[in-house]
Amino acid sequence: MDAAPETAKGPLEEHEQRLLTEAHRAVDNARTARWMLGYSLEVVRRRRLYRGDGTRTWEQYLQQEHDGLSTSEADRLQKTWRLAQTVQKELGRPLPDSHLRKLQPYAERTSDQEAARAYAELYWAHQAGGVRLVANQVQQRVKKAVAAARGVSDPAERSQAFSAAWTTAPEAVMPTQRAEAKPEQGGMLSRSSDPVDAALELLDAAWQVVGNATEDKVARKARSGEEAQRQQDAIRRIGRILSKVEVDTDVDADAENVIVDAELVEG
Repeated sequence: MDAAPETAKGPLEEHEQRLLTEAHRAVDNARTARWMLGYSLEVVRRRRLYRGDGTRTWEQYLQQEHDGLSTSEADRLQKTWRLAQTVQKELGRPLPDSHLRKLQPYAERTSDQEAARAYAELYWAHQAGGVRLVANQVQQRVKKAVAAARGVSDPAERSQAFSAAWTTAPEAVMPTQRAEAKPEQGGMLSRSSDPVDAALELLDAAWQVVGNATEDKVARKARSGEEAQRQQDAIRRIGRILSKVEVDTDVDADAENVIVDAELVEG
């Protein structure tokens, strides 16, 4: 039964909260089933259970038993199910498939356990800050960590490099460190006395909006390839422009200019 606008007011009642919890549980069950499918596919493939009468191929099995699931998607599910399971144990709930894809490079260079611990830390930091974690934020942090550990051959040192980079950069995605950018009454952001800081607060808020927008599944399905490329080019152009901005100071005339790292999107 639909709730009328005049009756659906105020905090959720007990039965409404119960319905919402059940709905959330259904979503979690669907995400859990996703990595369990990867596990099942791995069992079928490694044990060659797909052969049926002895002549069926892996591709034919996917076509007949899994509604034409592509071999590339089946491979990805088999590759990521262990990480998804480990994150669920660490976090207490499954992560979205889009987050899993972005987190995978971290696990490949360290371990599923290390990647799960790092993701859980990031997730709970966003929860504490009242900010939704989106896949683009996971991707940006993974890229920073991968870059920081590039060329480090020792496994222990590489893990330390990943952990350090994950914790400190990019700072903008840690909401507990950006409390001054939260909306105040009237929907306006707090303003620093320095106009550059105020502008950076606006950029940070815009970055969050863009990240959320890229996760809109309805828009993604309706978007053409040309439109997606146009939008991606525009975002990269803005990033290139901002990366050239210089912030000067008159405190020390001999001091080097501070360059604002405004790289919002990496290729």
